[in-house]
Amino acid sequence: MKLFIRRIIIFLAALLLVVGVDAQKPSRKVRKAEHKAEKKETQQKKAYEKARQKELKRRYKMQNPEVQKRMKQSKKDAKQYNKKIRRKAPFLKRLFRKRRR
Repeated sequence: MKLFIRRIIIFLAALLLVVGVDAQKPSRKVRKAEHKAEKKETQQKKAYEKARQKELKRRYKMQNPEVQKRMKQSKKDAKQYNKKIRRKAPFLKRLFRKRRR
């Protein structure tokens, strides 16, 4: 009798695990909606970046040649300075990154 009760308990526990795992998977409609929202967000980011670059060019062209030259030199100096200072990644990121061997 005890063996029968144990088997029933184990069977019910296994059944609950299977039902629980299946219930967590989102439906196809939900996954499709998430994908669509993700795609829309990436398109918005691309559009924003494109508009931003266009605005930067417009502001650059508004300046007189002397100022354009200074802006160009300043940008070049900043790029070179930031290239020299290779900042380390945060500690936890360095700790858990994959290492190549």
